[in-house]
Amino acid sequence: MAERSSPRFRRRNLLRGLGTTFLFPLKALANAAGRKEQPGIGSVRLEGPASVEVLSHQTWRLIYTAGPGGMAAGSGIRIAMRHLQRQTAMPQTADPQGANFLSATADGDLPLKIDVPNGWKVFMTQYFPWQNIVQVTLPQGGLEPDRTLQVTFGDRSGGGLGMKVQPFDESHYELKCYVDVSGEGNYLPIEKSPTIRVVAAEPAKLAAVTPSDAVVGEPIWCIVRAEDRYGNPAPRFRGTVRLSSTDPAELPPPHAFTAEDRGVFRFEGIKFSRPGIQRLHAHVADSVRTTTNPVRVAAKRPAELLLWGDLHGHTLFSDGRGTVEEYYDVARRVVGLDFCAVSDHAFELLDEMWTHSKAVTNRLNRPGEFVTFNGYEWSGATPVGGDHNVYFLDDDPPLFRSTTMYDRRNLQMDHRSEKVGTVEQLMARLARLLTDKNVLCIPHFGGRRGNPRWHDERVQRLIEIFSDHRRSEPWAETFLAAGHRLGIMASTDNHYGNPGYGYLKILDDWQRQEIGTSAMAVYASDRTRRSIFHAMYDRRTYATSGPRILLDVRADDRPMGSELRTQQPPVIAVDAVGTAPIARVEIKKNGQSVHTAASNDEAVELEWQDPKFAPDRPAYYNVRIVQTDGEEAISSPIWVN
Repeated sequence: MAERSSPRFRRRNLLRGLGTTFLFPLKALANAAGRKEQPGIGSVRLEGPASVEVLSHQTWRLIYTAGPGGMAAGSGIRIAMRHLQRQTAMPQTADPQGANFLSATADGDLPLKIDVPNGWKVFMTQYFPWQNIVQVTLPQGGLEPDRTLQVTFGDRSGGGLGMKVQPFDESHYELKCYVDVSGEGNYLPIEKSPTIRVVAAEPAKLAAVTPSDAVVGEPIWCIVRAEDRYGNPAPRFRGTVRLSSTDPAELPPPHAFTAEDRGVFRFEGIKFSRPGIQRLHAHVADSVRTTTNPVRVAAKRPAELLLWGDLHGHTLFSDGRGTVEEYYDVARRVVGLDFCAVSDHAFELLDEMWTHSKAVTNRLNRPGEFVTFNGYEWSGATPVGGDHNVYFLDDDPPLFRSTTMYDRRNLQMDHRSEKVGTVEQLMARLARLLTDKNVLCIPHFGGRRGNPRWHDERVQRLIEIFSDHRRSEPWAETFLAAGHRLGIMASTDNHYGNPGYGYLKILDDWQRQEIGTSAMAVYASDRTRRSIFHAMYDRRTYATSGPRILLDVRADDRPMGSELRTQQPPVIAVDAVGTAPIARVEIKKNGQSVHTAASNDEAVELEWQDPKFAPDRPAYYNVRIVQTDGEEAISSPIWVN
């Protein structure tokens, strides 16, 4: 039986269902980590709950039924789980009384061999992002046609707890099955693999968000969402929410949540009556209350709006969860972002996937409301440049893939296009596309951290300083210390389908779990692609560790990201409003803290001049805000002389 499909068959199979929301991504992924689907090699079904709650313990029995040719001695089945499975729960075969115990049997009591190898070492490139694999083989006798092999996930017969479910919701959690019927090691994807729906836990808290800018007497919105204790939107919430305000504002009536809300409701028509920093409060009866981010209310519209976005996240097209459509829906409807981009790994994107991603991104771009950008992650090993995210102002940009992790056995990487081996070559190609601030190439601290050795000021204008990986300010400082003039931004690198609302890492202690790891702020003239992209290119940006802290930093009234010349020490002006009391304001020069102002207020304004300023010594200044709750904001630098 052939292992590989022809390009013609593969393209026809992938394009089937292009006009649907979820069918196309599932079809496009049918060939992931292997070869084309093979009818006639058997089928699988799953016994157990079809819908489960996050972080519950469950039991499923996956039943494989042999096809008309049966299975030869030495053959087997591989059950593949996606990239992040190892973060929460991998099956184990050593402790029947423990969680995640896995067992297997076959009709006729045939002897079986069960392996749960380390996917990072054994199956990483061949199966990525499905490299977490359970392998069950028949070392002696074969399996007759229509006979079954059963694999139990979360076997409780020995007193075990069951299989631990992931902490994030997902509409289609798949157990992807491959079968080798000949015993020759040719594992082929089975025609239909089972999926499970993972749903949020009971509602535990409220969250609320509004725009950061408002004008007296003009309406704005407020999104209120119910969350479970793990940060998932909680669709089962049925409370009645009313709003109150620090200002005698015009407020909409209370709203009684229904099933149609899916745990999220957008209040419209909110008007403030006086300028200043205002906040809204969302209440359920008198027992639950949450407060929005601060809103800067002005008498007239400011020249620049403070906008929030997330440019870095992954879907099922690479090693994330959910579709491109679902990703943008969460960004706009649930999290209330102003702008967003999907950045799936380029080496995993088939041409059909890239075409689909661009089509969805362009269709969902809504100037004045919600802005989307086309982009991807160029994933290079650190010695050749490291991970960089690439973004375009254009509707139909090209895709430049890296050679990192490339494996011809993995059909999701089986693209015939030319590859770009180093970030230096990548930036040179992007620079050739540069016309009017329309391309960005942003390094980040990911699985392969960006390398400051290479820099092209034409396209490398920002650096990602916070993400789900870590708060990586020391790493970012190595770029600035090398003389690279980069603005500061943050994005989640979210793999859970929740842009703008990621996890720092998965912990067993959900009292300490950080939820909401990073946010990117941009000062732009309006909510359009051109305005926001140009503002990013001009480094009118700052980063926070999640909350929407207001921050404005200027030097002699020049905004963050600027370059200026002066013979006198510039006046560094800081205007900050926190989402909690601000513990301190740090002014940094060339990466070192040179002035610290202690505070315990939610709003801080200060001015400072460098007593050691020397006009013949170039310097860059930026500001770090630290709140009493540990959250922080870091501004883009201003370069002087």
